[in-house]
Amino acid sequence: MWDVLPLLLADPRVAVTFAVDHGSAFSHRIRAHLTERDARLLDWDTALTRRFDLALAASDNGELHRIRAPLVLLPHGVGYHRRSPSEPAAISGLRRSALVHRDRLIPDTLVVAHQDQLAVIASVEPRLLPRTLVAGDPCLDRIRVSAPRRRQYLAALAAEGRELVLLCSTWGEHSLFGRHRDLPAQLTAALCADRYRCALVLHPNVWARHGALQVWSWLRRATDAGLVVVPPEQGWQAAIVAASLVISDHGSLTSYAAGAGKPLLLAADGGPEVIAGSPMDDLRQRTPRLHVDQPLELQVERALARGAERDIASSIFGAPGQAAALLRTRMYALLELPEPPWQALAQPLPAPVVTVTEPDALRVHANGVRLCRYPVVPGLPDAPGHLAVSEHAADPELLERAPVIWSADRHRGMAEATSWGQETLRRWPGARIAVTEVEPGAIVACLRDGRVLARHATVPRSVAGSALYRWLLSGEPAGKLTIQAGASSGLLR
Repeated sequence: MWDVLPLLLADPRVAVTFAVDHGSAFSHRIRAHLTERDARLLDWDTALTRRFDLALAASDNGELHRIRAPLVLLPHGVGYHRRSPSEPAAISGLRRSALVHRDRLIPDTLVVAHQDQLAVIASVEPRLLPRTLVAGDPCLDRIRVSAPRRRQYLAALAAEGRELVLLCSTWGEHSLFGRHRDLPAQLTAALCADRYRCALVLHPNVWARHGALQVWSWLRRATDAGLVVVPPEQGWQAAIVAASLVISDHGSLTSYAAGAGKPLLLAADGGPEVIAGSPMDDLRQRTPRLHVDQPLELQVERALARGAERDIASSIFGAPGQAAALLRTRMYALLELPEPPWQALAQPLPAPVVTVTEPDALRVHANGVRLCRYPVVPGLPDAPGHLAVSEHAADPELLERAPVIWSADRHRGMAEATSWGQETLRRWPGARIAVTEVEPGAIVACLRDGRVLARHATVPRSVAGSALYRWLLSGEPAGKLTIQAGASSGLLR
């Protein structure tokens, strides 16, 4: 809906009012979102008593036949490929019981994304065909027009210099999150933190059904290790633009990722919820599977090397780049107003606003000057290599086992840095090296044998500590060290 409303909101001749059907279990979150955006909101029952010049709906739920206005029914997501939870024999979004009331057609316009969907409309109610508008998809048009902003989105998602691996889940028992609740944590732990950033998008209904407190608690181990959670209402489109790989299920975001030309892996295929023969059914048949019981990093690497399958979305989306113009023309015709003098265009997406927590403990696999660092996630098996841990790590057992400890804060001057390092080594007898920073790029490392090293570094102190520990094990380096650690690569001299 938010991809369509800007076509009306900028016109001073048009006043937009919102009403939310209170019959849905997920309505409260929609109302809260509208309130946060200072939208003019009417109670549903009050709205049904008033006349309007145009009504837009993104769902066939609710008493649409009672709306006193010409109605444009937009698809909720991509196409019509899912069975209705309330009427399992019907297609979600196209329930005849919602589209026809006492033999009267309810929507004045029924919007579809592709010409092939007309056959589905005809199977539900042939009389709707003259009222059906093939308009393409305004959301996909915005995703495509935003491609030049990919670097900006990567920066906003703390993924500069990394491959963004995006997990997308719809809702319900057959979804990615419903089937593999621990996959966000498993994937975050399995991928090299300096080469990859993992992000997650959950359908708004997941948040509405379980509550934000519960969902954030489920995700806590993963977010503490660096997983980025994208807000469900805004940011997921930009995350798709930024993604190098999308791991998804039978939700609409899988189709959008395919339309954006992204490599895909399917972690859950929707099972019986997907309509046989639908575009989503075809998409899930052609998309490689993610096997959660097999090494995840290798599967990600292979998917990236394989790339996107060509033309996989051609049967899902039609009228590329035309949705804004086609929809505005139809809406203004129903409003009986001339269109505004400015062009109807797909608008680029804003950058996501997210919270990022960097891991405070990593397993570091060193091969010469090449470091692969994997976040430590409680309850999951450790990766190979030595432990490097922040002094502020919550689990004291990690600090007891870590040969490398780095300071969470910067210290003032050599004397204070040395004092901190020596105290850290006394407190944690298993540590071999304690690393801090006195100013940007000025590293101080205290070693177990009593030596204190001062080095200039263009890498984070956590990386410098692991590189110096590798040096302790292998012998004195000649001159400067060139450290290869993905986005954290640099020099130590």
